[in-house]
Amino acid sequence: MKPTTPSRAMQSCSVHHCVLLLLTLTFTTAPVLSAVCSKTVKLHQPVTLSCEYKCSGSVKWSLFNNRDVVFAGCDETSCSSLVKGYNMSYDQYQDGDLSLTITAADYRMRNTYSCECGVSEISTVRLSIETVFSAVQVKHDGDLILDLTVPEPVEVIYTSSDSADGEWICNVTQHSLQCKAEYTHRTSLRYPELTLRDVTHSDSGRYTIRDTENKEDIRVYSVSVTDEKFPRWIIGLIVPVVVILLVTLLFLCIKYQKNAVHQEFIKVSKQLEHVNKLIQQARPGKEQGNKRHVGATEAVQKAEEAMKELERRYRESPKYSEQIKLFCKAKRAELMECSGEEGEGLLMTERGGIMGKMEEVMKSLQQLSGDGAGHLQGTSSDIISETEINLTDIEQWCSQKRAELNNFRQQHTAGAERIDTGHHASLCRSDITASPLCGAVRRPTEGVWESA
Repeated sequence: MKPTTPSRAMQSCSVHHCVLLLLTLTFTTAPVLSAVCSKTVKLHQPVTLSCEYKCSGSVKWSLFNNRDVVFAGCDETSCSSLVKGYNMSYDQYQDGDLSLTITAADYRMRNTYSCECGVSEISTVRLSIETVFSAVQVKHDGDLILDLTVPEPVEVIYTSSDSADGEWICNVTQHSLQCKAEYTHRTSLRYPELTLRDVTHSDSGRYTIRDTENKEDIRVYSVSVTDEKFPRWIIGLIVPVVVILLVTLLFLCIKYQKNAVHQEFIKVSKQLEHVNKLIQQARPGKEQGNKRHVGATEAVQKAEEAMKELERRYRESPKYSEQIKLFCKAKRAELMECSGEEGEGLLMTERGGIMGKMEEVMKSLQQLSGDGAGHLQGTSSDIISETEINLTDIEQWCSQKRAELNNFRQQHTAGAERIDTGHHASLCRSDITASPLCGAVRRPTEGVWESA
C-alpha cells in the first residue's frame, strides 16, 4: 500500500493536532498506516506481500499482533530470512521494494503480517488461503472421509442437494468431536480425518469445513453417492449359483477322468486282443501238425510289430508299462514254442528278417552317435527303445540257433561213435591182416593169433 502523504494526513486532523503531526513528520519520514490489506493465495503456491517505501534503515516483517515474531529483514548491508519459507531481496530493498515472498503458502501461514521501517509501520497484510473445492464419489453404504486440515477449531456445515441453506452437523475443538444427535452414531474422529459412515443417497450434497476462529471456509466437498455395481440381493443370488457351478464342474471333471481311464483300458484291451489273434493265426492247424501254413510268416511279423508298438506307446505309462512288458514277453515265448522242427521257427522264418533287424540296429547306433565320432547328438528315447527291442529279438534268435546247433552237435557226435565202433569190429573179423586198430593179428599160415 502506498504511504499517506503529510498533506492528506493534515486534512483529516484538527488544527490542534497539526502542530503535533508536523513535529512527528519532522523527526520521522514514515507515513501512518491507513488500512489492512488482504491477500489471498492458492494452497501450496508462492505469494508476495507488498510493501513499498524507501527506507534508509532496517526493515523487518513480523506478526501484527506480536512484533517479536520476525520472519525476515534487511539493513544497509544485506537481507536475511529468519523463518524457513520467508524471503526478502536485497536488490529490491535498495530500490524501495520491501516485499516479503512466501515460497509455498499453507494453512499455518494464514495470519496478519506487518512491514516496519525502523519503529514505523509501513503496511499491514492479511494472508488467506483460497477455499479448496473437491468432488467426491462415495458408494452406497460406504464411508465419507473429510480432511479437517487446520489446527484451529472448525465446524462442518452440510448443504443438501435440493436446498440452498446449510445446517451445522459437527464441531471439532482440540481434537474432540461434537455432532448432532442423528449424526453421533455415524461419525468418528481420527484427527485430522472426520469419518461419516454408512452414507446413503440422502447424504449427497455439499460439506463445508469452516475455520470458526478466522471465519474462513477451508474446504468444500461436493459429495455424490453412487449405487453399488451389484445390489446385495444379486450378490446373494450369484454366490450359490457359482457354488453350484463349481460343484457341477468338479463332478464333470471326475466323471470325465473316470471315463478317460475306462476308454484307455478298452483301447489297451483291444490292442492285446489283436496281438492274440495274430499269434493264433501263426499257430499251425490240427490238420497241418507242426508244419507251417501259408500266411504264418506274415502273421508273426504283424504280431511282432504290434507288440513293438504297444511297448513304445506305453513305455512311459506308470499304469500299463510293466503289464505290457510282461504280456509281450509271454507272447514272444508262445511264438518260440510254435517254431517248426526245421529249426527256423515262426518268429524269424526268413533270413532277411534277422538281417533287417541287424541293419536297423546299426542304423540306429549311427543316428545316436551323430557324426560317427562318438559325439552324441539329439538322443531320441524312441530310437533307443526300438534298438533295445531289436537287440532282444536278435538275442532270442541267436539263443534259438545256438540251441539248434547244440542239438546238431550232439546228433553228429553220437552218429560218429556208432560208425567207428562198427568199422572196428568188421576189420577184426576179416581174414586179412588187421589194421593197428585191432588188438592182435592172425597169421593164416600158422592158424594162431599173435600180439601185434
